[in-house]
Amino acid sequence: MRFFLEEAAEVGDEVELSAGDSRHLSRVLRRVPGDEITVVSANRVFAAELLTVGDVVRVRLNDELAAYTEAPLELILLQGLAKGERMEIVIQKAVELGVSQIIPVACERSVVRLDARKAAAKQERWQKIADSAAKQCGRTRLVEIAPVQNLRQALSALPEDCHVLMPWEEADGEGVGMALKTALSRADVPRCAAVIIGPEGGLTPAEAEMAAAAGADLVTLGRRILRTETAAIATLAIVMYQWGDLNGLREHGALVDN
Repeated sequence: MRFFLEEAAEVGDEVELSAGDSRHLSRVLRRVPGDEITVVSANRVFAAELLTVGDVVRVRLNDELAAYTEAPLELILLQGLAKGERMEIVIQKAVELGVSQIIPVACERSVVRLDARKAAAKQERWQKIADSAAKQCGRTRLVEIAPVQNLRQALSALPEDCHVLMPWEEADGEGVGMALKTALSRADVPRCAAVIIGPEGGLTPAEAEMAAAAGADLVTLGRRILRTETAAIATLAIVMYQWGDLNGLREHGALVDN
């Protein structure tokens, strides 16, 4: 498990961990001074020694490790609000697959409706789930969970050079949209990609038209209707395989010949 620092640090520095990480180390993991842990600071990974353990944990960064694990592709997930555990599963697995940001989207057919207070509370909980997943799977950066927003806001927040894909159940790969394989193979490998996934009720034709007008490729994932969490995980895995590092052929933004 990795522990993250908010500030940049160097080998030899003595630093304090966050209150949450300190409690976890002392009360849950029951670590003692002299134990070693892995600490991440500014995308750099260090072997660290525990100096004091309690409500405040202090560590010394002893060695820098060659353990950069981020994908060369900046992959953003625009996830339609889904009920309960489904949203949490998507967030956890998306972080494991290497996404850089998750934007929860209030879609026209979202069953979940959140006022400002509930949206803020959900964002806080989702951020904790994302942070925990990043620590468990060995990421060298934490994944931002953006505030809940509508699709128009989410699309406008994307980088200008982002290649957007939207799986849509009404796309057939012929008259409407294209196969995901076609969309992935017809474009050069981008620096940034975004995937739009609808909620349980799917995306409306108006939302598909809005995404297409913003430059998104409407794609089909086949003849079967997938649950929102299945569609998200499957699409992210395929995109990360084709354009990212899940195939083992890309290293820090470059293709590696095999």
